[in-house]
Amino acid sequence: MHQRWLAAFHAVARSGGFTAAGKLLNIGQPTVSTHVGLLEDHFRVELFHRRGRRVELTPIGKLLLTITEGLFGYEEEAIQLLRAAQAREIGSLNIGALRPPDAMEISARLLKRHPNLKIAVTIGASSDILNGLLNFDFDAGVIGNDPRDPRFFASFYRRYPIYVVVNADHPLARRRAIRIEELEGQPVVRRTTGVTRTAFDRAIDRSGVRVQPVMETNTLEGVLAAVMQGIGLGVISVSGILRHERLKVLPVTNADMFGEAYVVCLRERRERPLIATFLQCAAEGANSVRRSKT
Repeated sequence: MHQRWLAAFHAVARSGGFTAAGKLLNIGQPTVSTHVGLLEDHFRVELFHRRGRRVELTPIGKLLLTITEGLFGYEEEAIQLLRAAQAREIGSLNIGALRPPDAMEISARLLKRHPNLKIAVTIGASSDILNGLLNFDFDAGVIGNDPRDPRFFASFYRRYPIYVVVNADHPLARRRAIRIEELEGQPVVRRTTGVTRTAFDRAIDRSGVRVQPVMETNTLEGVLAAVMQGIGLGVISVSGILRHERLKVLPVTNADMFGEAYVVCLRERRERPLIATFLQCAAEGANSVRRSKT
């Protein structure tokens, strides 16, 4: 049984496709697809990324190929590799995230459960993360909105407040909190795009407050550096980790300003073992936050 499955895998990996593998093995393409599918399903691993008629090896697939390159007398070694992947003793996960705290929190929970996994986290815009999922550059992501696209599975993770941050010499720095009307006419350093900027713009539009945009930057670091230089006030969503003598973080008491985080993956890959485990860890984290608020 394993030998037929591995032979089909090896043929697909070497020939670059299921049809070519069928010709190589002198069997029909549906039979090759069935053997490879049974191998993946049996060990709950993903060996190939399917891109239409083309296929690409996953990291586990590449490792398996180094074994099947030898004689099929190494079958037991191959099975041991797959069993290790099945038990999450080996494997890698590429995560795209809009906000570092969300991705690190979920990853920490995952690594406590499976300490030998390798996780790579890339910080970027939500649109870039979705494109990365479609291109298999990312296995899962944490973004700032529900994509509402049938190609993706999305699950709400967290809602977080958005704050105003000012220079320590700013008149508002003496306050513990402010009202949104106090931002009237204030110079503001804005993010180029993003959830935080969108939430702030909506809040001031609803309140009729007019601010004075003086600078745009595409990073949080850029906003904070500009605020420290006294160029203007900024808007951030990470007050809990921001500690700097030149900055003061202020909640806005009468404005509904918040951002959201959603965990996403390709819908067709939702049940892949490592991705499913990542989603489970995210769901556990979201539930723990809900319980702490009740």
